[in-house]
Amino acid sequence: MELEESARGKQARENFNSGYNCSQSVLLAYEDYLKEKGLDPKTVLRMASPLGGGISRLREVCGAVSALCLLIGLTDGYDTPDDEKKKALYSKVQKLVMDFQESRGSIICRELLGLEQKHDQPTPSKRTKEYYAERPCADLCATAATIFEKN
Repeated sequence: MELEESARGKQARENFNSGYNCSQSVLLAYEDYLKEKGLDPKTVLRMASPLGGGISRLREVCGAVSALCLLIGLTDGYDTPDDEKKKALYSKVQKLVMDFQESRGSIICRELLGLEQKHDQPTPSKRTKEYYAERPCADLCATAATIFEKN
């Protein structure tokens, strides 16, 4: 599935390239939306900070996908134990996450990065020109932000 990158997708890409992690990059592309929902963007960035690197470099679910899920929760989430609302939310999450998987081939960080090992050291990689050149993360952030914007 080929997506034309949206304005929010471009912003998510820029956010990643300026040093934010993948989850933060997608959420920050919706800073105005977070404010509309009564959320302080700095608080949201702190809450999303452990989700980078597939949950703190455990290389599990991609942080951009985690951010996509958080955004869906803001629009379609429930706050009471209502099975119908839960079903509707899960249905939308599954659809949009599968759109990401169809577009990128996986939702798992290590698979997206082509890594063999399951877990990585907790020390973040230096953000250098080479780092950005060899990683698909900015593209993944753009994809997640675009999927949310178009749905």
